[in-house]
Amino acid sequence: MFDKIKSYFNRSLLTQEEASPVIAGVRDYYSSFPSNGLTPVKLARILRDAAEGDVLAYLELAEEMEEKDTQYSTVLSTRKRTVAQLDITVVPSGDGPEEQRQSDFVRDFLKRDTLETELFDMLDAIGKGFSVTEIVWETSENQWLPKKLNWIDPRWFGFVANDLATPCLRTPEGLKELTPFKYIYTTIKAKSGLDIRGGLARAAVWPYLFKNYSAKDWVSFLEVYGHPFRVGKYGKGATDKDKRNLLQAVYTIGADAAAIIPQDMVIEFLKTETSAGSDAFQRHIEYYDQAISKLVLGQTTTTDAISGGHAVSKEHNEVRMDIASSDAKQLSAVLNRDLVRPIIDLNFGRQRRYPQLIIGTPEKEDISALVQNIGVLAPYGLTLSKKQLRSKLGLDAPEDADDVFGQVMTPASFERPPVAAFNKQSSPAAADFVDEVADEALQDWEILEEPLLNKVDGLIEKLIAEGKGLEELKKQLPEVSADPKRLAVSLANNAVYARAAGEKDDG
Repeated sequence: MFDKIKSYFNRSLLTQEEASPVIAGVRDYYSSFPSNGLTPVKLARILRDAAEGDVLAYLELAEEMEEKDTQYSTVLSTRKRTVAQLDITVVPSGDGPEEQRQSDFVRDFLKRDTLETELFDMLDAIGKGFSVTEIVWETSENQWLPKKLNWIDPRWFGFVANDLATPCLRTPEGLKELTPFKYIYTTIKAKSGLDIRGGLARAAVWPYLFKNYSAKDWVSFLEVYGHPFRVGKYGKGATDKDKRNLLQAVYTIGADAAAIIPQDMVIEFLKTETSAGSDAFQRHIEYYDQAISKLVLGQTTTTDAISGGHAVSKEHNEVRMDIASSDAKQLSAVLNRDLVRPIIDLNFGRQRRYPQLIIGTPEKEDISALVQNIGVLAPYGLTLSKKQLRSKLGLDAPEDADDVFGQVMTPASFERPPVAAFNKQSSPAAADFVDEVADEALQDWEILEEPLLNKVDGLIEKLIAEGKGLEELKKQLPEVSADPKRLAVSLANNAVYARAAGEKDDG
């Protein structure tokens, strides 16, 4: 497979920018701004075209939503930044020195300052369904390393018509398959199915549309809110010109508080009682804001100031972090496929197993309990790797030139200490007292045991006389029991005797 890939592309292409913009071509930054004059009919057509492979208008609309809708932009940015800021670890593919060298190579590359921003750009797939990052490689000291990870406008990509799943770069000659080792193709699934239908923007467009209707109505309402209704009255002989002048005067007096009308015309101000005011518009907009929060973050408490107490807030935050954990795992899989593997293949050749990049902090381990348990168990033969222990503690092995802090332990330091419980010498008097307690307990048991055995013997004789076998004995045997009250009293007394024996033995 690796040889096939090597023959498929020219390595010199890896160091060049392939998906650069083309002025007045198929890759430019101009937009048709489909949100202007958006209606349910127009939106349905945009979504239908995207589902059939024409994704341009849909991607432009998704971009505009992030620019115009503050709620959608805020919660989507929160979700992306939550994952982009998580710690990243690299797990070697094995314990050998070569596997360690490969993982260290990847780990050194990930120390780049721009990594968080690059991850944020890759997570653009959460909203749009997919994201493409171009890798621009550089070669120095016989090493292949990504010099830049450029976010590419998703409008510059399309999908093969026969499956709508294979991404391709738009070129003047048509769609071109992505060059191997050249792109990071990110998908963060919100639902199963085609990538272009898996982004959150496809579901968020409907709350976005209806909320904009409410916002426009609210603005229109506020323009006249507090103004009295004005009615112009004209006489029977008024001409069309007189009527137009009166109408203009009604408009003017509402805006400028001044107007001129003929003496035989009247402008009357009507007072209306309003109770709800603009609450209906506000509730409508808040409803869709909360719907968007639930869509993107899975809850509303952390974004919309919904009261519910500490327990509810904690539960909602856990939901948000569960979503972040899922995003991190999906992004880790993408980077392992499209970034880690190319780095290893170009520098070390094809491998059977590759280092694993993991985004996210694993569940915190109780380091104090771990160290305490090691201190207790090590003297009794527990062996452990210093490297593994340093990894748990987050410490590096000291170099030869470093000042070493801590004492070097010798094998003699781990000799098993005497166990007090077995080496303790009991006095003759204490031993006699323990024997006395044991004899007393056995006497009580004999008193309790005899009636129980008599009942069992009687049951066996009865079943033999009736000609019944072992199965019937199994059924009736659980019904035979000793006196539970006397048994409890005996056990309690013996516990007291044993405690007294222990305290006497301790002196």
